[in-house]
Amino acid sequence: MRINSMTGAIAATVLSGGRWYRRFDWTTTHDEEHVARTPDGWNLALYRYRAMGKAKAFPVICGHGMAGTHLIYDLHPDYSLARHLAAQGFDTWLVDLRGRGESWPDSGPGRQLQWSFDDFAEVDVPAAIERVCELSGAEQAYWLGMEMSGQALYASTVLGLAERVRAGITFGSPALTSKEAMVPGVTAAPQASFRGRVPFRAGSRLAGPILSYGRSSQLESSFRSCNTDPIVPARYFRNGIPDEATDLVDQFKSWISEGCMRNRGGSVVYSDRLGEVQLPILLFAAAADLQRPPECVSETFQALGSVDKTFVRAGVGDGFSVDFGHDDLLAGKASPKEIFPRISDWLAERSQT
Repeated sequence: MRINSMTGAIAATVLSGGRWYRRFDWTTTHDEEHVARTPDGWNLALYRYRAMGKAKAFPVICGHGMAGTHLIYDLHPDYSLARHLAAQGFDTWLVDLRGRGESWPDSGPGRQLQWSFDDFAEVDVPAAIERVCELSGAEQAYWLGMEMSGQALYASTVLGLAERVRAGITFGSPALTSKEAMVPGVTAAPQASFRGRVPFRAGSRLAGPILSYGRSSQLESSFRSCNTDPIVPARYFRNGIPDEATDLVDQFKSWISEGCMRNRGGSVVYSDRLGEVQLPILLFAAAADLQRPPECVSETFQALGSVDKTFVRAGVGDGFSVDFGHDDLLAGKASPKEIFPRISDWLAERSQT
């Protein structure tokens, strides 16, 4: 889309009182809402999709990426992994980690609040798993991690905090990301910060729907237009992108610049201890992922110590109909036929008690 036409579209939208934007308002179609209380006083929002028919023995917990939310799993009835898993008999839970949506302390959102990857790996992931197991009555749960929450699974496992994870699936989750990758807020715009936040939300809410329907190349690092119904990224950018804490973004910057994945104090270098990850695990890499290149995911796969481990590169050269991108791996037009069944089949094979 040309700049002048984009500016005209934005101006027309503002003048119309935002009526055009309201068509993209969206909430997930979950059955129940719950809260996981963390030891340090945060309330993590949980969204439950009850299993259809006879439920499998172990629930599935789905986590999001950096500057993301639970919406990535249910943006459209036709491209919803959450609904697919529930239809396959899995008790499915979406979680918002701290600092987004409804996941805040009792005092609510505040600019003085900060959070880092350490909080996710050490506190949020174990708290969410414990709460889901408590509510579902299961002894263990599966963890599905998009990007950052997949990395949090590796870290929690290294720390010995993932005992109740039966198996894991990650999507575009390398321990180490190359400097050439286009990671928003880290190696790509927005790179400014304001009052303790990297401001993703305002720009995405305004420009996201316009860029989506304009099939803009600016979104290729997130949703590939060749594999995306434009309503999907329009809804996600309008509703599902939060501002992110500078502490977290700075931590990701240090990982990329220093070539290691570690906690903030440097006492635990996760990327050196991937061999300690013994979980049954499935790693997906999108062939055209500009944020988390597939080569980086492959290197992580090779380093994991799991005996039961599987690597899937989703691209034309691997038998898929399209080279998937970062976010359309989970919400693309080809995902329901080519990605979702691989996920549910893999989980079902490991659901025998």
